[in-house]
Amino acid sequence: MSRARPLETLLAAVAVLVASWPVRTLLIGDTWIRPVLLLLALVAVIGMVGRAVGAPRSLTAAAQLVGVLGGTALLHLHDHLAPSQLPGAIGDLFVDATNTLSRYAAPAPATPGIVFALTLIVPLVAVLVDLMSVGMRMPALAGMPLLALFLMSTSNTGEPLNPVYFVALAAAWLLMLAQGGMQLLRRWSSTEAYSRTPERLEDRFGIAGYSSTARWVGAGTVLLAILVPAFLPHLPPRYLSDGLARSGSGGGNVGVVGFSDRLDLEQNLRSRSQEPVLRYTTSDPDPPPLRAMSMSMYAGGNWVHDDPPRERRGTNNERLPSPDGLGSQPITLFRTKVSANGVDSPIVAVPWPVSSADMGDTSWTYEPSAAMPRVSDRPDSYQITYSKLGPSARPNGSHASAPAVPSNTLRVDPLSADRVQQTADGIVRSNDSDFTKAIKIQDWLRDPSRFTYSLTLKPTQVVNGAPLDPISNFLVTRQGYCTQFATAMVMLARSQDIPARLAVGFLPGTADGQSYQVRQSDAHAWPELYFPGLGWTRFEPTPGVRAGTVPEYAGGSSSTSGPGAGRESQEATDTRTSTAPPTPTAPSADTRQTGGGASEQSWLSSSTTWWTLLVLVVGALGALVVPVAARWRREQPLRRAQDGREHVEGEWHALQSRLEDLGVAPPAGRTPRQAEQHYRQHATLGGEGRAALHRAVRTLEASRYAAPTTSPETLEQDADRILRDVRGNASWSVRTAALLAPRTGRLAVRSGLRAVLSAPGRWFDRRGRSGG
Repeated sequence: MSRARPLETLLAAVAVLVASWPVRTLLIGDTWIRPVLLLLALVAVIGMVGRAVGAPRSLTAAAQLVGVLGGTALLHLHDHLAPSQLPGAIGDLFVDATNTLSRYAAPAPATPGIVFALTLIVPLVAVLVDLMSVGMRMPALAGMPLLALFLMSTSNTGEPLNPVYFVALAAAWLLMLAQGGMQLLRRWSSTEAYSRTPERLEDRFGIAGYSSTARWVGAGTVLLAILVPAFLPHLPPRYLSDGLARSGSGGGNVGVVGFSDRLDLEQNLRSRSQEPVLRYTTSDPDPPPLRAMSMSMYAGGNWVHDDPPRERRGTNNERLPSPDGLGSQPITLFRTKVSANGVDSPIVAVPWPVSSADMGDTSWTYEPSAAMPRVSDRPDSYQITYSKLGPSARPNGSHASAPAVPSNTLRVDPLSADRVQQTADGIVRSNDSDFTKAIKIQDWLRDPSRFTYSLTLKPTQVVNGAPLDPISNFLVTRQGYCTQFATAMVMLARSQDIPARLAVGFLPGTADGQSYQVRQSDAHAWPELYFPGLGWTRFEPTPGVRAGTVPEYAGGSSSTSGPGAGRESQEATDTRTSTAPPTPTAPSADTRQTGGGASEQSWLSSSTTWWTLLVLVVGALGALVVPVAARWRREQPLRRAQDGREHVEGEWHALQSRLEDLGVAPPAGRTPRQAEQHYRQHATLGGEGRAALHRAVRTLEASRYAAPTTSPETLEQDADRILRDVRGNASWSVRTAALLAPRTGRLAVRSGLRAVLSAPGRWFDRRGRSGG
């Protein structure tokens, strides 16, 4: 039973379970625990059985892998095991897992897709840990997959994890190391060690002198691992997904949300989550949207955040310079006080343009040309004074005489340029002023008889055998949400040589007594167009069902709808996105807000993915060919052995083969004593190794030349001792080559290929001889 190594196997399984323990902080419900425990037990049993019968490590690991895949299929796909149904069922489960990771903050619901993913991932890690710790006797290296599994939880909580989880995993790993060390010492039965301090009677190995130092080193390492992270900067958690890592507490029962640097035209800003983001009071009877950032660069279906060219340190309540282009216009100043802020740094959601800001004790900066603050840390509360254009605000010049604007604010997406230009020419007249053109484009997009506001995009249309790009598809299908409407107006304006960019933030929210509540479902996008004398000016092309009225200067009236008019209607439709394949740079989540729309295209639906998986599977199987061939060739004489003498010869052959794999050439055609002299000269052996080599040679001589005995001899223990010495003194490259690509295996594969290639010639030779 000791050959099965049950204690080491149990410790490896427990370590994997402890490493996955923090996953409970990410999920609501423990439905994933039972199938994971079942498959962990299956991995352990298969491992012990394989080792008990002497199966190769690679074969045992392969059996464990098959057990995990088969067990996962039986637990979650038992109704869809038909070949025609299995890929689709797997894809649906991965889609469910992806959506959960992207839409929910921790703790998220334990959906079937999440349970399926955990049932697959955790036992696969267990297979790797079992192989390294028990099969290869390398428990220290097994800490790497354990750490990877542990980081899956710690990097996605969005908040510090209780140190108990780390201490428990560290203890489990140290137990694995201790057990591995004890097993190593027991194999070194002839080692004599003496302590520098008085020994205890039970200290059979004389290691008491080192135990105190070892305890201090271990305790110090664990203590440093706990304390050092407290003094390191906390990086954004992105280990697994932008979804679960967004959780946190903003105070006042408000969740923490952030904004990514990219916005996918087909996927983002579709949140239905009612999680609060912030609460504010204002002196403005009709507050505008809260702006977070602007984006000018668009390519391949994605908007990319503009990096500010320079920033200045902000001072609380100090008046900021006016944004570029804003001249003498009728404006009104209003004040907004934000409390329970949940927007993560460096972004801060503000009415824009900002005249002055008070961020409390939080340091902040601003871009002089944009009057847009950014913060070093998330402030729980802050105060903003902002200006608002009056109904009579109009440009006071032409773009030709205006200061230069960034060239990317005039660049029309080349994939949709022709359709955009044709559409714009049908909306405006050549003699219209630029401001009139902007209002006409806005009103054309808001017309409910032309466009439908919906979180469900229509399937991508195919024209002339090619799928349409996202902008063209929206102009053809005429259905979408704020991101599509805003992007369309930006491109239509640019086609008329009007500089335009996309702004992202939140709608004003819903009145709640004397304050307004902004929720994650209020995430919104709108276009900003540049006009001399007005600067960057907000327009609202999204239909009123979502965004309420347009700004007063663009033809709207504040009397018809309050800030709550922008609330999204709860559609009965589902949220399936376009069937267009995702763009290469498409992000995995929208503006890092909980509940953000995720790509519901299955990653398994891509033919490239299937080919990649096929290559990986074939590569993994191919990597096992050489080690298995080496094992088969080494043990071939043992399998054919008829008596004790042939068995000893087979063991000697296996020993020489393994030494050859470790870089020690065999002494071909020499006597046993000459072989001993050869290995003493070419193999790096310690005292025990040389003694074991001498005993092995004597056993081989007795088997060959002495009279047969009733008690058969064996080289097994001496061969293990010799191999341990040679392997321990070999370089890591030699050990790796002996494990993954042993020379014995390469020779076996080469001879097998020769046999296969020469088979047709031998067959024709036999046919020729029989015919003659």
